[in-house]
Amino acid sequence: MPDSTVDLLFRFLRQNDGTLSNRAREREFAELTEDEVARIEATYAEAFSG
Repeated sequence: MPDSTVDLLFRFLRQNDGTLSNRAREREFAELTEDEVARIEATYAEAFSG
């Protein structure tokens, strides 16, 4: 994943309390599977909790 896409992903996660919105899933990150999204959200929560 290019750095600019990773940056966008982190911005969406920060804006939505660690979850990727349905709109972002359908548009910018449509290529990700549900399992990949769940793993990304879990990793984000683990890294940035507390």
